[in-house]
Amino acid sequence: MTIFAFKPKLNRPGKMVDDKDIWDAFRSGNESALQVVFDKYYTPLFNYGHKFTPDDHLIEDALQDLFVKLWKNRDRVQATASVKNYLYKSFRRVLLRAMDTQQRKHSFSLLDNFLDLDQELAYDQTLISREQLEKLRGQLRLALSRMTPRQREIIHLRYFEEMEYGEIAAVMQLSVSSTYKLLYKAIDGLRTYLSKSDLLLLAALLALKKI
Repeated sequence: MTIFAFKPKLNRPGKMVDDKDIWDAFRSGNESALQVVFDKYYTPLFNYGHKFTPDDHLIEDALQDLFVKLWKNRDRVQATASVKNYLYKSFRRVLLRAMDTQQRKHSFSLLDNFLDLDQELAYDQTLISREQLEKLRGQLRLALSRMTPRQREIIHLRYFEEMEYGEIAAVMQLSVSSTYKLLYKAIDGLRTYLSKSDLLLLAALLALKKI
């Protein structure tokens, strides 16, 4: 395995190992440990990148850049209580810098891949009809279109990545109090366009996604 040609290894077998132990092994110079981290977080980070840009090649290049830099600077990489938070924060910075270089606007995509309720959320025919699903998607897309990019980002991190407020604050480089305020404004925006019943339905679909 070469550090300059990472490729995701799907469905990798083996018992679960604590992220912190793997991270410490990588920091000590273990290439295989970094590959394990890459395998685990490639897809989540790739999907997160789509919230900023639809350009798959740019996202892939940013991911490669991130992990190459991690390996080259492994002796200076800090220990962390949350590998996930560290990677999301670092990838966000690398990707936005790449987008700025290519003069790309920092804006979350409003295409179906942001909240594709057919794929990202579990679809249960007994819970919601196809017509209800399409209606909910349309209302949700309208609500998201009226939000700021940071409001859309915090919705993704909180409800799709299931991050806690302190974790979101670290990724988005906000204070915890500002994180609360930003999420409240985002949720308030959802309430403007979604009825109480639609919000409950959305919550139910999100809960199914975790099963």
